[in-house]
Amino acid sequence: AKARRGATRTTARTRSLQAINSMPVNYSKWDKLELSDDEDNFHPNIDNNLMIRLMREKREAREKEEAERKAKLLQEGTPEALEEVAKIDRLAKLHVGNICKDKFSSKHEKSSASSSAAPKASTDTKLKVAASDEAQFMDGYEAFIKANQHILDEYASIDEEDERSEQYILDHTQLLSEHATGYYLIHCINLQAEGKTRQMRKTARQYLLLTYVVDLAKSMPGRDARDAIKPLFKKMQNSDESREAFAEHLEKYIAHVKTRAEVKKQEAAKAAQEEEVEYVTLEKGQQVGPGGLDPAEVFETLPTVLQEAFGSRDVGALKAALQTMSVEDAQYHMKRCIDSGLWDPNGGG
Repeated sequence: AKARRGATRTTARTRSLQAINSMPVNYSKWDKLELSDDEDNFHPNIDNNLMIRLMREKREAREKEEAERKAKLLQEGTPEALEEVAKIDRLAKLHVGNICKDKFSSKHEKSSASSSAAPKASTDTKLKVAASDEAQFMDGYEAFIKANQHILDEYASIDEEDERSEQYILDHTQLLSEHATGYYLIHCINLQAEGKTRQMRKTARQYLLLTYVVDLAKSMPGRDARDAIKPLFKKMQNSDESREAFAEHLEKYIAHVKTRAEVKKQEAAKAAQEEEVEYVTLEKGQQVGPGGLDPAEVFETLPTVLQEAFGSRDVGALKAALQTMSVEDAQYHMKRCIDSGLWDPNGGG
């Protein structure tokens, strides 16, 4: 009897196994596998390990959005909503985090209080690139330069020593700011305008390195800005292509600085010429015009429209002002202007 029962159980297990083996296996779900080490779209200045972490964070953000949408649909409870939930589950990407779970692992620890017993407010301690918003760039710019001038000068003095530059930025994270890159941008132009080309080239290289770090940090939302420093310098050190691209970018930037500095010098020269023209404030009793009239007294008696025209030193404005008066009034005031020296009919005024 025992032998028959054992044979019966064996036959049942055999039939179950045969039934399982005969079931069609659906491999289509593996088409939805999502790998976190796909390197097709890597940023040229980010190393592989860092890019993998970025893609994982992107995946987690997407899954959070899907979970929120499912919760909202389940609250609605309509057939259409439930069908949408099923569709989300059906199209969900598979990865190492959700293919399987370890049922034997446990995070329970004795004598440890639950998170609900002592709730703590989450705080973001990650370092961000400062003043990254153009609308806020001028806010605090002067204060930043005043507080960090010695750091800005010391970093700019590093001469093609990338390891030293990397360590200096790590030690002085104040440089991870649009205030710092903006300062160097202006400083390079000023140096070239002053004829300090050698110093300008050195500062331009340091500026461009820092700009690369800052731009890379801004392209990594949710991460600490310091995470961009080592990967960038590592890429510069190990990749001939990256170094060549950087050198080409640097030469283009230096050419731009030289062009802008030349414009700045021309603008400064023009402003200096305009400053050479001196306008003396009129005071009563100090001088008399060719017709024996005091120009200060005459000016006070002119209609407001004529005073404004003379103040603007614009002939067109003066003619327009005279046209608003009668012929007699215009002639009267202009004769007094000539006699006092306010107006030179021969064009010398």
